[in-house]
Amino acid sequence: MLKGAIGFAAALAVLAAGPAFAGSDCSEKALTVEAFSKASTMAVKLRDTLSDSGAKVAIVGRVGSDISDQGLRYTHAGFVQRDHPKGRWVFVHLLNTCGSSSSGIYDEGLINFFVDDPFAYDAVIAVPTPPLQDNLDAILRSETVTALHNPSYSMIAYPFATKYQNSNQWLLEVLTVAQMGTAPVLSRDKAQAFHKAKGYQGDVVSISAFRRLGAGLFRANVQFDDHPDSEARRSKYTVVTVRSIIRYLDRTGGLAKRVEIALN
Repeated sequence: MLKGAIGFAAALAVLAAGPAFAGSDCSEKALTVEAFSKASTMAVKLRDTLSDSGAKVAIVGRVGSDISDQGLRYTHAGFVQRDHPKGRWVFVHLLNTCGSSSSGIYDEGLINFFVDDPFAYDAVIAVPTPPLQDNLDAILRSETVTALHNPSYSMIAYPFATKYQNSNQWLLEVLTVAQMGTAPVLSRDKAQAFHKAKGYQGDVVSISAFRRLGAGLFRANVQFDDHPDSEARRSKYTVVTVRSIIRYLDRTGGLAKRVEIALN
């Protein structure tokens, strides 16, 4: 009984207090009328903001979970593309599969982006410069989308390693290839080398040894072995965040506009 209690406590520490970045646990929670109404309202606000911006591709971040204890707000980012084969505005993003160790690339409508039980109905929209949008639009219609995808998922994947990948890391690497502006670069190593040389810096999150133990025991979608040993010793791990992506985009001259929207 004591052993089980300790295990549950460790799991609870990871689930409630650990970093919670993008993914889906595939819980069978019914969507309420209120939740659908809120998601629909956010989708309309996003659509109107995107239409007013004149963008053909933008990066949108959402607040999936509360990570304010890490000094962060937005957990997950996806590309939203105008005139996608599936609709006027469609998200293209990577999602964790049901809390497992794998992921997939999905294209879905604006409402879907906000129905995954978000902590807050807020969003940040980063509109790249027109030339970068053109490159992204072409890439999102090409095999590069899947060529840069590694289905081995880790919620805290290290930005400069290719063993695992998470949603924000995939987005950053696709963005990097668009910045390179050359023929499709079907190598994650090359993309990472490019944005590292351009000064990309991830954000650092604190994960205590206790939380790390709980993650290792109970979370298939959290792995630590791609991070440098120095990070484990300090209990501080570098990850790709929505904030770091927008910061990098701005630093490299690729950000045309940043807008935040909220339900109220």
